[in-house]
Amino acid sequence: MVGLTLVFIFLSILYLLRWPVVIEPIGWHPPVAPPYEGRFAFTNSLRKAEKLWRGKLAGPEATAIKDGYLYTGLSDGNVVRASIDGSSDPEVLANTGGHPLGMKFDAAGNLIICDADKGLVCITPEGEVSVLSDEVDGRPYNVADDLDIAPDGKIYFSDISSKYSMAQAGYAMMEDNPLGELICYDPATKSSRVVLDNLHLANGVAMGPGGDYVLVNQTLGFCVTRLWLQGPKAGQSEPFVLSLPGGPDNITYNGKGTFWVALAYPRFPRLEALASRPFKKKLMMRLPRFLALVPEFFNGLNLPTFGLLVGVDMEGNITHFMDAKDNSIGMVTSVLEHEGHLYLGSLMSDYVARIPVPEPV
Repeated sequence: MVGLTLVFIFLSILYLLRWPVVIEPIGWHPPVAPPYEGRFAFTNSLRKAEKLWRGKLAGPEATAIKDGYLYTGLSDGNVVRASIDGSSDPEVLANTGGHPLGMKFDAAGNLIICDADKGLVCITPEGEVSVLSDEVDGRPYNVADDLDIAPDGKIYFSDISSKYSMAQAGYAMMEDNPLGELICYDPATKSSRVVLDNLHLANGVAMGPGGDYVLVNQTLGFCVTRLWLQGPKAGQSEPFVLSLPGGPDNITYNGKGTFWVALAYPRFPRLEALASRPFKKKLMMRLPRFLALVPEFFNGLNLPTFGLLVGVDMEGNITHFMDAKDNSIGMVTSVLEHEGHLYLGSLMSDYVARIPVPEPV
């Protein structure tokens, strides 16, 4: 009996130490989370937001506006548009056959879309769909997420991970390795290249004024990184915002000194502390979930959340903070300013929210 007990103990220890798991985390230290006080105190400032087309949209992650119409992509692959005043129901422009996420109009009026399944997609004004690029360096994109277009026509977009797909996003968040990439697609040569890698879940992308630089959000890095494209620092990257009060999703520039950053979920210091403890992550993967030392570890994209966003000036200083701690507005994945209002998209909602542009904090 003693022998069997010892064998059981030995095998249990071996299982906890060596049993293969899906993730292979590498330890690192995320930036310290700013406290939710002072300028980041919760005020439920998003409570009065209108909910446009409620119940008629399924996961409008990002938006684009042109000629009085708001465009968005839905989880069923449809790309729809509706009058910006909310007076008409959304109408289908096209279906990408995948899951459209970030979108921008190019100079010719084509809607360029990052599709989680298809890659970089173009929809003409007539609704014709084509795939511009579905791979880089021989590797298919896993989740083409957000984009912006430089003055020279080059398209900069993010791929959240070189390892995990949209269906595996939970694993990407649990592993938390720097596998995200910023990619440049050149329409002139129809080729793509990686311009920045080692990103902790690459997400929102926005061009700086004049195309001097491009910004990319790191959702799991809780920061915004700047890559210089012109000038003496061309090719160099540097922090733009060091520590955000939430995980950044999409980012847009309003053309007059403010970048709007959607924060998909608030900071969870207890969860973030696992980043420097890869063995503890593997250990939890081997144990029943009810024994998890940090239960939120298994939530992936389903972390408890509510509406959050910030405004950032040209020096990377946070100038605005809005929240819906009361859950009046759910997860915010994009913010777009247009004619005095902010339009809020959400991967998890059935509406696009609208609220007047706030005063700086």
